[in-house]
Amino acid sequence: METKEYSLKINHESNLILITGINSTAVSIDFSGDIDFTKLVSELTQSIDSKTILSPKGNNDTSDDSTLKLILDTIDSIFNEYNNTIASLVDTVEEAVDFDVETEDEPNMDDDDADLPF
Repeated sequence: METKEYSLKINHESNLILITGINSTAVSIDFSGDIDFTKLVSELTQSIDSKTILSPKGNNDTSDDSTLKLILDTIDSIFNEYNNTIASLVDTVEEAVDFDVETEDEPNMDDDDADLPF
């Protein structure tokens, strides 16, 4: 499973949060009014097939403003749920590959029919 870092920058002048590193296009979230996370969720949904874990860069912006802090916490929660989904998908694929259909109670069919009465 591959890991990729995403960058989160806050532009206070234009009231935008800019997230890069998910795909080739940046995701912007306007926090001047009602917050819409649809673009972020759509980008993450399109990225599920890549099975890539996304982790924040160490220099991502933070804020002490309570409203902005809540928005950033929500974004973190969205990324955490995405990563949990990826981990679950990878575990499911690995379990399917490791699944063994033979059981101890199954008769061995390669006996050359030695125990047949005819």
